[in-house]
Amino acid sequence: MPSSQRRRPTTRKGRPVLTREIIATKALEMAGAQGFRAITMHALAAELGVTVRALYNYVENRRQVIDLTVDLMLDAWNPPPLDPGTWEDSVAAHARSLRALYRRWPRALLVAVDEDTPPTSVHPNRLTNLDRFLTLLRDIGLDTTAALDVHRHLSLLVFSFALMVDHPADRATTANRPLIPAPWLEEHTDLDIPTLREAAALPTPSPDEQFQALIALITTQVRSHLHSR
Repeated sequence: MPSSQRRRPTTRKGRPVLTREIIATKALEMAGAQGFRAITMHALAAELGVTVRALYNYVENRRQVIDLTVDLMLDAWNPPPLDPGTWEDSVAAHARSLRALYRRWPRALLVAVDEDTPPTSVHPNRLTNLDRFLTLLRDIGLDTTAALDVHRHLSLLVFSFALMVDHPADRATTANRPLIPAPWLEEHTDLDIPTLREAAALPTPSPDEQFQALIALITTQVRSHLHSR
């Protein structure tokens, strides 16, 4: 069934139509694929099919483009409601929402590495979503220190997972990348690494299966905090 909403035209009289939203959307696409260092005013203008001068009619400088881009990315992070009564499902849902965000724009996660200074403003979702997750953990019995410990561990694991597992898997022609590619082992037949060779022969779990193991790890950590009270 076709959407009742009309799409905003991308051209007018043969010329690209610009808005801040269009500029940020293209910049986020570039950052997600290549990192924020790929975003220059000239590169962005070329991607949009406009002149650099045209960009400056909508944004003040590159810094503002980066801020708009980060805001647009965080606009897309809307975790489902969290319920202390089913906290295991809620922790898993929160983790999956992070994974979906990071997976959509993997290299954009490196904004703190790519940029000399962080965005000048803090998106509300960064604060409210974190507060809701910490509140969930507090409501089931963790103190604030333990809740922060779980949050840090989860964020680090999902961040690493998106870059090291999802991103390569999404670009690869095969669904599962082996732990050790066969050519590596074939090139070093002289090495005494029997355990590694045995491990390399085992089936490689899918990214989704690996992510389930990550969620189980975080759930175990939460239970450990609850039992240590």
